[in-house]
Amino acid sequence: MNQRNTQMQDAGGIKQSPLNLAIAKRDGQTLEMVAAAIKHKQTLLDYQPVMMSSDPRQVGFYEGLIRVIDATGRIIPARDFIHVIEDTKLGRRIDSLSLNMGMQCLFNRPNLRLSINMSARSIGFGPWKRNFYHWLERDETIAERLILEITESSAMGEPQKVVKFMGELQLLGVSFALDDFWIRSHCIMLLQRHHV
Repeated sequence: MNQRNTQMQDAGGIKQSPLNLAIAKRDGQTLEMVAAAIKHKQTLLDYQPVMMSSDPRQVGFYEGLIRVIDATGRIIPARDFIHVIEDTKLGRRIDSLSLNMGMQCLFNRPNLRLSINMSARSIGFGPWKRNFYHWLERDETIAERLILEITESSAMGEPQKVVKFMGELQLLGVSFALDDFWIRSHCIMLLQRHHV
């Protein structure tokens, strides 16, 4: 019995499995979809209530979750694209858009408390910083109502940078949370050692 060759060559002559080629093609399409959504201003925040543990009927705060709208009008949640863009400039742009939309919402609703997701890779990204300080200049109470939720895996990539960033923004009143912190509990121990 002949075994069928299930490998193909990519442009560089390296053999690739059909599954790897399909994944690479899908990831390329995801990058294009997110880039198009940003270009055409087809992004939005979905506000998910986070209930108080002491009274599950009362909302403690809302989590602003980024969504993009694809060419067919479907709303695509971040879980379907973030893994592809997180290490790219598109990831920084998505974080900046999320922050800007969240800060605008906090500005318009003075009784709102809101968390916004971000990657540690966006720390120091010019547009992100400009958005943050732009809204803070308009209303300094926004900082005390903002929770920045940093992806734990990205925080572990640059812990000293994250600790410094958190320390600076905590002085302004910003709160922090770790997203997916259960994946690596040593991240919490590291932050506790730095008194964050």
